Amino acid sequence: MENASEGLSFIEAINHALGLLALGLLLGGEGFYWVSYLVQNLQKYSQAIRENKKPKLSRREVIFQWFLLGGFLLMFNVLFLGLPFIVDYLVWSGKLVLPLSGYQYLISRLKGQLAASWPFSLIQWGIFSALVSFVVYYFGHENGERRWIYSTAGHLAVLLIGWLMKGWLGMIFISLPTFFAYYAFLYQISDILLPASYPKEEEQDTAEKARTKEEKRKRFIILAAFTWGIQFPILVSGEHAWKPPETRIRGDFTWDYPVPGLLWTRSHEVVAITDGTQFKRVDGPGVIFTGKLERALQVIDLRLQLRTSEIDVVTKDGVSLKARVFTAFRMDNEEWDEKTYEEMRSRNVLMRGANRLDYTRGSFPHARARIRAAISTTATWASDPKTIVPWDQWALKVVESEARKVIALKNLDELWRPVPDKPLANALENIANEIKANVFPILRAAGILVYAARVVNFSFPAKKGETNQILERQIASWKSIWMQKRAERLAQAAAEAEKMQAEARAYAQAMLLGAIAEGLQKAKEKHPQLHRYVIAMRFFSALQEYIRAMPAEAQDAESQKKIANLQAYLQNWQSTFFPGEEKLK
Repeated sequence: MENASEGLSFIEAINHALGLLALGLLLGGEGFYWVSYLVQNLQKYSQAIRENKKPKLSRREVIFQWFLLGGFLLMFNVLFLGLPFIVDYLVWSGKLVLPLSGYQYLISRLKGQLAASWPFSLIQWGIFSALVSFVVYYFGHENGERRWIYSTAGHLAVLLIGWLMKGWLGMIFISLPTFFAYYAFLYQISDILLPASYPKEEEQDTAEKARTKEEKRKRFIILAAFTWGIQFPILVSGEHAWKPPETRIRGDFTWDYPVPGLLWTRSHEVVAITDGTQFKRVDGPGVIFTGKLERALQVIDLRLQLRTSEIDVVTKDGVSLKARVFTAFRMDNEEWDEKTYEEMRSRNVLMRGANRLDYTRGSFPHARARIRAAISTTATWASDPKTIVPWDQWALKVVESEARKVIALKNLDELWRPVPDKPLANALENIANEIKANVFPILRAAGILVYAARVVNFSFPAKKGETNQILERQIASWKSIWMQKRAERLAQAAAEAEKMQAEARAYAQAMLLGAIAEGLQKAKEKHPQLHRYVIAMRFFSALQEYIRAMPAEAQDAESQKKIANLQAYLQNWQSTFFPGEEKLK
């Protein structure tokens, strides 16, 4: 205590006084700033309420306000609890001169208060716990259910146990290792609880191992944030690509801190990511990590897509009917040659760099630039900016539009009868070829490869209980056309039959006359002494006997009539040329 009697110099005393004054001013200034900041926020709230507006206080303002309060309490504790030791050190070092009795009285009083200050420490722990609980509640109660309560209570309990066992040393050597073990366990179990895109690290190259470690780190952050209730949304793609992703664990993607969200997709799906104002990227398949404001715009199915729809069409001759349209397409997964690439770039500037497939892992290789072009092209079709047109529905709409145009250039008959009508020709096949030829360059310029686009059926719908007037008129029209064709064919067949009968009759007459002439010639040569009229009479008698011997039951009425006419003709002929002979019976 000899140094204590020497005292401080005037300059040193002034310096220490200024230091204590500065500390007090800093403490008072912070407290005053916190109070004024709180008052300003209260004024904001009251002003908003008076104007019938919803009071709004940003998260940054709340955090800043509570950190000011925490700093104020911390500095107050340092000044209050550390003052006895500071005075003791200054007196011991001889930099502060106090009367011995006053010094001992001050030190004993301060140390006595500290020795019996467990209620004050309890108050400190209460304030610290309330501060931590409020901050965790503010961020975690909306999406954390009761997890934020369990995490907060567990961490505070571990800190308190360490403090009770050995003060600050207990917190350092007991509480901190406990926290380390807990989060190490979360790091390991995150590989089991959360999906992974790169699960087998030992089979990967250096770049893939780096991606795997980064993915494991993000999965750990997601699981740790989940225990506090401050996670970003965790989603899983739906059973079908046209369904929005299913939210498995809700969260707030507007928060501004380094906690990623998670979106899991199947091996045949990729996702277009947007931040609400602009298109960000195409990611997937597998596990996709999202950032602030990022969410799924569309889920794209990379498998072959089959779509069908029924549309209203009008033919060239003004007949309205329904057509069943079918199409098969997918995201273009073929390598492009230079000619194809230049043609697609001239049609769509978004196709820059889309000539090669940049994802070749798995069974569904693809080019992200083509998918981005498809999503960007479909966005121009939406009349409402808030409406999203799925890429597959857009492709179907293009096929439907081209089908209407092709059918509008054909008459109703041409839908079933091809022009030109060649053997084995099919009208529907010709229509399908025209539709595919029209839609193929349009869709491929948007990154979509078409395999089939056709009309498979037509129908004439009618209301229930009513006859279809169009169908009835068309049937009548077709009936008249086919009746006309039938009459023409029958007339042509009758003419052909009459011609053939005339030719056969002339041929038979020629043959008959030839045979008569030949018979007369042979009879004359054999019996030259006979007169010619005797030979002719005998010939006609033989002919008459032949006709009479023909069975009447084997002949129809028309044949019998012709034979009777022939007999009458022969009778008349004989009575004319041989009047003196016996009449033929």
